[in-house]
Amino acid sequence: MRVGAFILAAQFPGQGQEEALHRAVRSAELSEDAGLDAVWLAEHHFVPYGVCPSAVTLAALLLGRTRRIGVGTAVSVLPTAHPVALGEQAALLHLSSGGRFTLGVGRGGPWVDLEVFGAGLGAYEHGFPEALDLLLRWLREPRVGADGERFSFREVPVVPRPDDPGTTGTPPVIMACTSPASVRLAAERGLPMLL
Repeated sequence: MRVGAFILAAQFPGQGQEEALHRAVRSAELSEDAGLDAVWLAEHHFVPYGVCPSAVTLAALLLGRTRRIGVGTAVSVLPTAHPVALGEQAALLHLSSGGRFTLGVGRGGPWVDLEVFGAGLGAYEHGFPEALDLLLRWLREPRVGADGERFSFREVPVVPRPDDPGTTGTPPVIMACTSPASVRLAAERGLPMLL
């Protein structure tokens, strides 16, 4: 059995955001000291109950501060990010950490995130499968192009390439599932589910 910790980076009444983030980092360090296998980082926008707006950024810090423990996002909100940019970041963290990074993705919420980042409800409801497929192709293929409704670009080389010879392989990808549609999508792509 593998045991991990979920780190929310919550801000409690009377506590500053810097203190909340410091406590989140310290929780990950203590999780490694305690022998846990992984820490999972939440990503939230515009709410004090989770003051980490970029799980991949916090993951980078934690991967640098730890030596053994796995670090994963739970989750990176895919409708508010470009899947290629997220794929590049995941590959970078995976390669530079010796394979300790896991990318968790999901549809996210609340709706204000989609408004502020300009993705709109369509990115949540209809664009998520296209973004997920592009992300997975980016992590698995040496060259990628897109000709979809939301993403369209000429073929480009994948750099850094997570499956380059001599590396630890591609970063694991898991998907948060809170609806039957998401469960079907994850199952169709063979992705482990975060329920």
